[in-house]
Amino acid sequence: MQLSRPVSSSTAALLKINGLNLLLPQGEIRTLESATELNTIAPALCSAGWIAYHQKSWPVYCLSEDLSLLQAVPPERRACAMMTMGAGFIGILCDDMIILKDFIAQRHQLPQAMKLPATPILHLVNYEQGIACVSNAKQMTAYIEHLVLNTEEQGKVRDGGE
Repeated sequence: MQLSRPVSSSTAALLKINGLNLLLPQGEIRTLESATELNTIAPALCSAGWIAYHQKSWPVYCLSEDLSLLQAVPPERRACAMMTMGAGFIGILCDDMIILKDFIAQRHQLPQAMKLPATPILHLVNYEQGIACVSNAKQMTAYIEHLVLNTEEQGKVRDGGE
């Protein structure tokens, strides 16, 4: 793994999704909602349902730790991080979210095996005894749109009971 420049001191949001630590700029998370607020009636294609925010309903997606779409929401997904998506919002279900103030970490380039064309992961950083995958709202929303389009074409969404 090659090192690149250090991350400047910033506030980050760490989304915990099963065994995955997903690090996003904290300013791109607009709110954290309870997963109990999820409306599962007539969900958008490949979504887990809708969350009401700013007087509108926005799609919420459930990802596995390998960032594939899940059809069934695992019970440990207790929170929904709402991110900006163009002029609207999109939600990602997570087990928990932690705000890391003044977070500084050395960036590591992605290993060759992780450099997939549509990956939302920009680079890796050390976090506690493991790593965190760094992304941002733009990358995550583009990735989810890519998954939805591919799922629609191939007709597949993973069941949450892995």
